[in-house]
Amino acid sequence: MRNIRQLVLTAIFMAIILVQVLVPFLGYIPLGAVVVGASVTIIQFTVAIGTIFLGLRSGLILGLFWGLIRLWQAFTTPFSVGSLIFMNPFTAIGASVLIAVAVNLVVRPSTTAANVKVWRLSLAGAVAAIVNTGVVTLITWIGFTFFHIDWHQFINLGQSQHFLGWFLSIIVGFNGIFEIIAGIIIVPIIALPLLQIKQRLYK
Repeated sequence: MRNIRQLVLTAIFMAIILVQVLVPFLGYIPLGAVVVGASVTIIQFTVAIGTIFLGLRSGLILGLFWGLIRLWQAFTTPFSVGSLIFMNPFTAIGASVLIAVAVNLVVRPSTTAANVKVWRLSLAGAVAAIVNTGVVTLITWIGFTFFHIDWHQFINLGQSQHFLGWFLSIIVGFNGIFEIIAGIIIVPIIALPLLQIKQRLYK
């Protein structure tokens, strides 16, 4: 019975992620830089909250599910730097799965509303944002620098040698800061009531 409940709840979180991907502004908040695909991503907080609520195994499933969607989107949407980045499965899937791992280290799987520390939930939100942005940025940098990915064939942003530094500044500086702030606020607000439900469900 408990395993069935776990599967159902995991499926519900997967459905939420799918809705966030498909419905504008529920999963990605555009920041105006449409050409480079810059936007504040908040889906990683769904993965984080799912990990806190359901545990690492379900969190890994949610991360994998989102990663596969990102990979699919990269190959089926008009080319931009953003789609080029997530054509790499290590970027699309690796970053998503590592969110669950990192969050699980911050918030213990046995956490309930009775023993939760709100600052840990906020930290989990910040960590989810940092891991997502950090891993994506690191793998992108490795790809551009060491494997000489030719991004010019996908988009027309000129031949500036300073493109990589400019692009990473947008991702890390612009997106990253907003995502960390969002995580600090969003995760505790949603996770705390869910942990109260969990405490009743798993008595």
